[in-house]
Amino acid sequence: MLSTNDRFDDSLYKEPYYTKDGCLYEEVIKNGKTNMVKLCDYLPVLRSEITYDDGTDSKKVFEVSAEHSSGVMLPTVRVSADDMSNMKWLLEKWGALGSYSPSNNTTGKIRHAITMTKADISFQTIYLQTGWREIGNEWFFLMPQDDSALTVELQGKLRSYHFNKCSPDSDLIYLAAMLVESFLPQRLNLPLLAVTFVSPLEHFMRLGSCEPKFITALVGKTGSRKSSSAAVYLSFFGAFNASSLPNSFHDTANSILSNIYHTKDILTCVDDLHPNGRYGDAEMKNTAQNLSRYYGDRIGRARLNTRAELQPSKPPMGMCITTSEYTPAITQSGLARYFILEMKESDVKLKLLSEYQRFAADGILNGIMHSYVDWIKEKYLGNADELVKKLSALFISYRSEMIKVLTERSIVFHNRIPDMLASLKIGFDFLLEFLCGKGQLGTGDIENYRSDFDEILIENIRRTSSLIENENISYQFCEKLKSLLDSGRCSLNTLGNDEDISRKGFIGFEDDEHYYLIMNAAMSEINKLSRELGDSFSVGRNSLLQQLVDDGIIISNGKRSTTTIRVSSTKQMSLAVVDKKEVEVCLSRDLCPPSPSVESLPEPIPDNATQGNVAQV
Repeated sequence: MLSTNDRFDDSLYKEPYYTKDGCLYEEVIKNGKTNMVKLCDYLPVLRSEITYDDGTDSKKVFEVSAEHSSGVMLPTVRVSADDMSNMKWLLEKWGALGSYSPSNNTTGKIRHAITMTKADISFQTIYLQTGWREIGNEWFFLMPQDDSALTVELQGKLRSYHFNKCSPDSDLIYLAAMLVESFLPQRLNLPLLAVTFVSPLEHFMRLGSCEPKFITALVGKTGSRKSSSAAVYLSFFGAFNASSLPNSFHDTANSILSNIYHTKDILTCVDDLHPNGRYGDAEMKNTAQNLSRYYGDRIGRARLNTRAELQPSKPPMGMCITTSEYTPAITQSGLARYFILEMKESDVKLKLLSEYQRFAADGILNGIMHSYVDWIKEKYLGNADELVKKLSALFISYRSEMIKVLTERSIVFHNRIPDMLASLKIGFDFLLEFLCGKGQLGTGDIENYRSDFDEILIENIRRTSSLIENENISYQFCEKLKSLLDSGRCSLNTLGNDEDISRKGFIGFEDDEHYYLIMNAAMSEINKLSRELGDSFSVGRNSLLQQLVDDGIIISNGKRSTTTIRVSSTKQMSLAVVDKKEVEVCLSRDLCPPSPSVESLPEPIPDNATQGNVAQV
């Protein structure tokens, strides 16, 4: 051991590390002799240990500072646990001043010395995901905010999410006023408010097996101010405008999936689905299809780590609005996961929109939402299990109610629709209960608002049920195929006749019961017709074939969607066998034939059920 008369200082590090003249030394005892080995010309110290928690994974980051023996203060750096293990960051972060002695394991000793810092080290947890979290037997709603004891950090365009201080009850008049008159007509405004206020309930609805599984789509022509309108509702959770929405259909699918995982129990938006050329359309529609699956099934992408080990998936954890210029031409089951709100150019009241944009910029709207989540905590989270049971019971009750009403009114609907409506009714219920509890509504007003809201939901389903059918890919394919054949633009040979098959517009063969299509040729002609008509049909060949097989329009041969057919005595071809009868059925059928009997209705879809079935009501 060193005596107190030595010039080495032990005040900065624990044994066996010492300092001298601004340099780091290690005490090495060998053969009974004590030697001081110089490790580097600076003094690195650990300032803090930070745990980044995203709700699934936790990662450690170390904050390290240093002073060089020359008196230069090296920049404070944050080093991940992986980088701390290999210590390459010394040169990467500090350059030549971060060099060290070339002895064996010098970097390992410098790392050890850093962890042996004597100074007080701060330990901090930074949360990378919003929403409800139980910490130390208390529920917290995690959001970036200045006055919180818990730190929440969001990356990139998600930085616009934040909470101000709770709004005083007097500010709730602006929310109550939206129930009477808003910048959008009530057929749009009330469902959007319901989506907004069901978002903070998503965590507990998931625990009650009644998690909302849909996306709200604002559909309208360019210039109808869809993005500006969506930004107002998102501003209940931050400060947004049309140019600062958190996601876009131009973003990569991976970045969108990452963002919608981190925005738990809050509302997000994927903006601007618009015509963008053949290949751009295909990419955007693929994103729209993926979003419908992510939210409709609440699943994330499976992923492997560097050791090829399966990691937990990260599904979407909040609610989502999309804005688009057209209803995405995706599969019928995919489109059934969208709650579609059609906007017209004349729908927006510009003066009121400007007023609520000002409320958003001033933080009034997110202050209201802050007050709402505090109200949920105070009223319900003393016993969270009771809230879960309440939400589950409401969901089952409202689902049955909506099935009955839709059936009695002979409205066709997909079997996912009652689940959507039940979730929206829960969000609207809690909004009304919140305003009533804060003295902004009378108990007598609640039933009137509920009744009006129910009629808005029912009318929306009446308007959009045919839209879902008409936007079905199989429907579009059958419709355009018939149009091409009936107009004579495309032609078929009788099966067995392979003469003149190189002629323009030739797409296959037929007999009395089937078309035998050369799919590349058929799709090329359908795409040409679509472009001429100004609509879009940019689904990929394999996706189209799979959907046609799923819908029973193509007769598949085992695992293949095409079949080798002898088209003449000397020629065989790989063709898609299309059932003519099923084509006619597809063009004429209802999505969900109504029935006067409620007892025969389907049960709720289990999480592991095959998706895309149509309720036979």
